[in-house]
Amino acid sequence: MHQIIKSDDSGVRLDRWLKENLSDVTYIEVQKLIRTGQVRIDGGRKKSNYRLNSGEKIWFPPRYAKINSSINKKIQHHGSLSIEKITIYEDESLLVLDKPYGLSTQGGTGVKYHMDQLLSEENEDVEKNYRLVHRLDKYTSGALIIAKRRDSASFYTKAFLDKKIKKCYLALTAGEFKKKIGVIDLPLKKANLKQASISEDKFQDAITQYEVIATTKNKISLVKLEPITGRKHQIRKHLSMLNSPIIGDAKYGNNFIQNNIEKRFYLHSYAIEFPAFNQRQNITVRAKIPKYFDDALRALGVEFDE
Repeated sequence: MHQIIKSDDSGVRLDRWLKENLSDVTYIEVQKLIRTGQVRIDGGRKKSNYRLNSGEKIWFPPRYAKINSSINKKIQHHGSLSIEKITIYEDESLLVLDKPYGLSTQGGTGVKYHMDQLLSEENEDVEKNYRLVHRLDKYTSGALIIAKRRDSASFYTKAFLDKKIKKCYLALTAGEFKKKIGVIDLPLKKANLKQASISEDKFQDAITQYEVIATTKNKISLVKLEPITGRKHQIRKHLSMLNSPIIGDAKYGNNFIQNNIEKRFYLHSYAIEFPAFNQRQNITVRAKIPKYFDDALRALGVEFDE
């Protein structure tokens, strides 16, 4: 199988390109592929430190392709999905997508199709080089930033680390809040912490601002949330710690089923504010509430003015 090197990847080392673009490959495997001649540039062998040039053709074994014939057959409920259909904002440096409910951002055990594959399909066009810079959980819908170039990917990755990007979520929760507006400042245990660890620093600061928009007689609340820190499952954990877990979030304490709403996970990435690429201005993009979420609000008699 071959791909054409994009202008954005010109000057990148061969081994680095392979590690970033081949599926489930280790650095040791990359070196072996190069050393044994299984990777070719315009038909010739190159060393690991070779710097790629725009327009070159790179050949590698098909088994390492991120998309193969079996994966190319998209799962049925995402069968007609395309980047164009879910783009809600675009400029020269990035896209903002309205990620559908049920579509994973990246692959994993049991994941048949995910956003990374969709981007890879688009990237078969030599003019495109879309890159993920953050993630949403599989069943979280809404605004997701996709960089269009390597330099903008680095820019927005750093912007997230520097807390220059603000995210706003909407959630339906099973519970009543003591305060309508507040800050959840509760540390969370570090992800992937080994049980045998003797480190005393087992927790990370985690801060989430919230505003309760409405609460029904059955104590179902529509809540607006803005995470200040970006810990894994932060919003889900924080709401669970307040005894108001997200409806449909069985992992963090809610098996609640309301008869008059669809059985779903109710968390939506509603808005995202980010700095314009290398400019002194911010841009805010909103992702419309999905139909299932809007139907639930109507059934519950909750009004939300978008």
